[in-house]
Amino acid sequence: MSSADAASPSHIRVNEEDLDSSGFTSIWNIASASCSGSLEDTRTLAASLLCFLCHKKCDFVVISTTDAEYLDAWFERDTSLLYNWKPDSERVDVMTQHAEVPFAALEQFLSNNGFSPEASYSPKRSNRVEWFNNQWNLG
Repeated sequence: MSSADAASPSHIRVNEEDLDSSGFTSIWNIASASCSGSLEDTRTLAASLLCFLCHKKCDFVVISTTDAEYLDAWFERDTSLLYNWKPDSERVDVMTQHAEVPFAALEQFLSNNGFSPEASYSPKRSNRVEWFNNQWNLG
């Protein structure tokens, strides 16, 4: 199975042990489970998911207050945190390891909005900042 096949919406998966009691897990955990743990494939899928969710203005991403403060401080030091979401960037790891979503809602959102891991989603910088600052939920 190619990495594109492994990452198609019908093949997005999560390890049960990565779900919390409310069904939330990080975007990174979803990408990792969907790509059988391959770092390169995981980062590629995580980047695609992050860009897609931003592009579609997904409003159910949750982050803890502590993690939000950590990422805010990082962004003040280094704007590439929100601007470099290419598959070869470790910024993808940081963002997706802190961003949590309800897995069932994510599956539905990806299906309803036509997610394709092979498509290129590249939200504008201003949209990335807006999405992070105003649509991520503290939880």
